[in-house]
Amino acid sequence: MKQERAMVTRGRLTRAAAGEFARQGYAGTSLQVVCKEAEVSMGALTFHFRAKSELAEAVAEAAVAETGAVVAEAKGCGGDPLAAMSGLACDLADLLARSPAVRAMVRLEEERIIAAGGWQAAWEPAVRAMLECARQRDDLTAEIEVETVVQLAAHLLNGTAVTLHARPDADEVAALAHIWAAVMRGIRASVAAH
Repeated sequence: MKQERAMVTRGRLTRAAAGEFARQGYAGTSLQVVCKEAEVSMGALTFHFRAKSELAEAVAEAAVAETGAVVAEAKGCGGDPLAAMSGLACDLADLLARSPAVRAMVRLEEERIIAAGGWQAAWEPAVRAMLECARQRDDLTAEIEVETVVQLAAHLLNGTAVTLHARPDADEVAALAHIWAAVMRGIRASVAAH
């Protein structure tokens, strides 16, 4: 019972901190506000997290887990790997839009509070694998390098995060879907090329 209650409290603190880190950044996040949002005492916070940096790491771990769940649902190489990759990019944009933990992780990486690249490392291997599969099937235009499209995905998703920080109500998922539709026309090998 105590262990279950401790897990619930830790989860509430992590969720509250994620929202604050996403909105205010690391320096602007007050532990008192986190406690108030989580409806726990400062003593409970310090029991679970000895330092603000530990709380930031817990938020990052939650973000990586959420991202991993989205990646695990991706279609992979079955069917159309380029469509699967584009779909995953849009799903990741949707995750950015709805997950304070993911937005917080991206911001904490930008602020160099946590090691950079952790969020990207959670999804990049799947994107690369889909693109390699497309390359093997000759679905990818010969002039396009896999690494170029991986970098494009990173830039587009980072841009999505920046836009969502500035305008939280922006429909970045729809915007990204339109961008990927244009990108697909440029990177997909024509049927005649097969």
